[in-house]
Amino acid sequence: MDEHSDYSESDALLDNGAEAYGNGDFEKAKRYYEQAAELGNDQALCNLGYIYEYGRIGEKDPEQAFYCYSEAALGGNANALYKVGDAYYYGDFVKKNPRLAFKYYMMAGQNLETDKDDDIRSDIDYRLAKCCAYGIGAKKDLMSALHFINDAEAEIYLDQAYHKPGWQKLKWKIEDLRKEILVELDELLDHPKIRYE
Repeated sequence: MDEHSDYSESDALLDNGAEAYGNGDFEKAKRYYEQAAELGNDQALCNLGYIYEYGRIGEKDPEQAFYCYSEAALGGNANALYKVGDAYYYGDFVKKNPRLAFKYYMMAGQNLETDKDDDIRSDIDYRLAKCCAYGIGAKKDLMSALHFINDAEAEIYLDQAYHKPGWQKLKWKIEDLRKEILVELDELLDHPKIRYE
């Protein structure tokens, strides 16, 4: 089999796994994802991480989830990179490490340009905005936070149009964080020590 046919076969297996997952047949989805991952499909490996993280076939297994996400992240998968970032942000299986979380979120955002995984753009930009707004793992930078949250706000409308699961909850989080950022920026601009040349 040549390299091109491997990718075509792995993509078909990934699609079959996604269909089974969407239908709630997680055992079947896992089998398809495992087969696709064996052919080098990073997204299938990342999707296996979701199965383990959320306990779709039994008990939650954060260790196995982290392993799958980490392996997929090595291939530059944006989805896996942001999930590794989440593990470090929340301390899931690994020790909390805000700097590593921010680093992985940044890599995820950069890899979106080549990954084309549009349905996670709002998630990644929201996380980057939160890190910049609160100085989590990075220097507090309200202008960068505003940039990321504005991007997330625009992207959430695409999520809504394509009926992404959970878009409503994320939209509320984005709106709340955007308001916080704007209030803090307005307070800074009203501060008497700020001068413009």
